[in-house]
Amino acid sequence: MPPRTRKNEADPEGQIPDTVETTAAEAAEDKAVPAHTETKTPIVAPLEPPAESLPDPVPEPVLLTTAQQLLPATALGDIVDEATGEHPADPNTVFVPVDQYGNVHRCTARLVEHVGMGAYNTPATRLLVPVDAQLKRHQMERVVNRLRAQLDAAAE
Repeated sequence: MPPRTRKNEADPEGQIPDTVETTAAEAAEDKAVPAHTETKTPIVAPLEPPAESLPDPVPEPVLLTTAQQLLPATALGDIVDEATGEHPADPNTVFVPVDQYGNVHRCTARLVEHVGMGAYNTPATRLLVPVDAQLKRHQMERVVNRLRAQLDAAAE
């Protein structure tokens, strides 16, 4: 190859164009210049969600830390239906007579009692009468009287 020489700046023929234009035929012949290919960017979701669509923060649940918060002191000694967690609405319907004489009564709900145990009245729940338990008349009357007293106290 012959050595390259610099052309004079004043020479109009020696001006080098800024861009080199190649045609598709020249590009196919010249392997160094890649053919014009259109690159397609894939359609993808943005990396981060939009700022305006952020959900509202969920408030923290209140943590129950002490035994007195789990079962308030006002609930101690209450008899409730375990299925509903409420006092029976009608104490007379909790027990139904088994025999025709009314000496034995069957309980229709599982009754539990909230009690405070120990020196610090730690709340606990104990089973008072299970479902389908058969009680004698005097036992049934004691439970019904306590249920009525609770209903009267709650009404006041």
